[in-house]
Amino acid sequence: MVCWLVPVLFITIFAAVIPSSIILPMLPFIGQKYGASSFEISLLFTLMPALIIVFAPMWGRLSDKFGRKPVFMLSLAASSITFIIFGLVDSLESMFVVRAMQGVTGGNVSIAFAMVADSTNHENRSKSLGYATGATAMAFSIGPVLGGLLMGKDLASFTHATPSFLAAGLAAIATLIGVMFLKETRVGSNRKATPAPSDATLETIGEGGTVPPRVLIGRVGMAMIIGQFLIAGYVSGSDQFAFAFWAQGLHNWGPDDVSFGMAAMGLGYMVATLGLVGPLTKRLGDVGSYLVGGTLDVIGLSIMLLGTNVWISAAGLWIAIVGVGIWSTVLSSVLTKVSPEDKVGYMLGISNGFSMVGRVCGPLIAGSFFLDINLNLPFAISLLLVLVVVANATRLLIIQRRVSAP
Repeated sequence: MVCWLVPVLFITIFAAVIPSSIILPMLPFIGQKYGASSFEISLLFTLMPALIIVFAPMWGRLSDKFGRKPVFMLSLAASSITFIIFGLVDSLESMFVVRAMQGVTGGNVSIAFAMVADSTNHENRSKSLGYATGATAMAFSIGPVLGGLLMGKDLASFTHATPSFLAAGLAAIATLIGVMFLKETRVGSNRKATPAPSDATLETIGEGGTVPPRVLIGRVGMAMIIGQFLIAGYVSGSDQFAFAFWAQGLHNWGPDDVSFGMAAMGLGYMVATLGLVGPLTKRLGDVGSYLVGGTLDVIGLSIMLLGTNVWISAAGLWIAIVGVGIWSTVLSSVLTKVSPEDKVGYMLGISNGFSMVGRVCGPLIAGSFFLDINLNLPFAISLLLVLVVVANATRLLIIQRRVSAP
């Protein structure tokens, strides 16, 4: 990737993602202020990501056809406008309408990831996507804190306007940065498209700088890869959400302890995406790194569930967070390499939608069902899901070695 694109895309992605995360801590208080039921707040919470999974592929397809930059800038600018409107409305019904608008315009992150894929070769793609994922993780770590500080100390002083206007301003800044500094990475319909592979044979995931082999992956294999974005979002969302209940309910941690613990989890994710993905993929290739990340996730969750004291369990959870940071990042690189060149944006749009739905459904399912049964149960469910990831990574590694064998 050319040197200027890494910091510019990092800053742009961070500024593009943080507005959505600023809104998240306000939703329960919106429910109390406007007399909404738990179901209505859950619906308000999930409406945006549910529509992202529908419309993000559309944004990706448009960027494949007309170029990344103009579509990216249009989506960011529209997103900024929706946050201004959200800050101005003063009824629950209007908020539902605006959240739907935010979902329609919320496909910009997948376009940014497509720009990274356009600008990197196979050897460096996972490392560069790690930077992009790290920007997303940083935004989701900082955004809720900003939203919490600006929305008021209690229900009497609560306001959704100030955080919403900040979110709009950050989205506008992201748009301005993009207009001024980002260069087009794909010249839309003027660029010759690579013919789509056959149903059975798709390009993938070589090691280091070697020419990627052709492996038999097929439609089922592609569906399994896309489905694991749902798992990645679910595991990340569920584990982060359940951690506070686990720490307070089983180990009597106070608010400060929980906050430091969540900060440590965010740090672990950034260590994985910004520090470990690049060296691992350079040494082991995408598939090997994918397996290592999944294995670390399984080991960490096992230690967490079997730990004899809080510090052993917390260390295990930190290892699991590092693991999911590795395998979920490498998964994006794998997807770009098995997708036809003229559909990379479209496929990343689909994967981003699945990941977003998983990230929302994880906390909802954990909070609605599992935490009432046992505080360790959400992490046990995550362990079972990550075992599916490890199984698929092992399958891909076997296929790759079989195809590469003389």
